[in-house]
Amino acid sequence: MVTQKYRDLIERFPLVPIKSDAHLDKAHAVAQSLMLRKKSMASDEKEYLEVLLDEIEKYEKKHHALQTEEMPPHKLLQSFMKDHGLKQVDMQTILGTSSGVMSELVSGKRELSKEHCVKLGQYFKVTPAAFLPKIFA
Repeated sequence: MVTQKYRDLIERFPLVPIKSDAHLDKAHAVAQSLMLRKKSMASDEKEYLEVLLDEIEKYEKKHHALQTEEMPPHKLLQSFMKDHGLKQVDMQTILGTSSGVMSELVSGKRELSKEHCVKLGQYFKVTPAAFLPKIFA
């Protein structure tokens, strides 16, 4: 059954293949608004977000390929920082953290929060899921 919440999401951002970086930015904005929302998501909203994140990931793999699948989140963060010439103090501003917390995030002693993942995804123009912990077999 299609609910009004789901219809509203589809009207806001239809679930279609992402075609451009501008379209990707809009997709990121919608995903971010859902992921950072204080109120918990209904099941149809979770399903919408799952499909939206899949579309974001497909586009990014095709147009902004990164080999992140086997990289722990803190190593990925270190890689992005190096590639963009950023220091921990720069990341503190981006993530809104203290120097101690930033040091722990970069070293892997502390896991990135969902909010951190969203901010990093938005800043680096990648899916926030890239910064989530990976399960290695």
